[in-house]
Amino acid sequence: MAKRGRPAVEKPKNVRLGLRVSEEERNRLLAYCEKMNQTQSQVLQEALELLYKTKQP
Repeated sequence: MAKRGRPAVEKPKNVRLGLRVSEEERNRLLAYCEKMNQTQSQVLQEALELLYKTKQP
């Protein structure tokens, strides 16, 4: 019998993070997500990648 469900991914994203932000920051994030047609997770992942590429410790 064939396997069911989604195919396995190379690097599963199974770690969950919480983030506290002000109401203003949340509203800005939601507006950006809507404008760019992306989820909050996608936007934050892109922001982290940009940070890693531009800032060296």
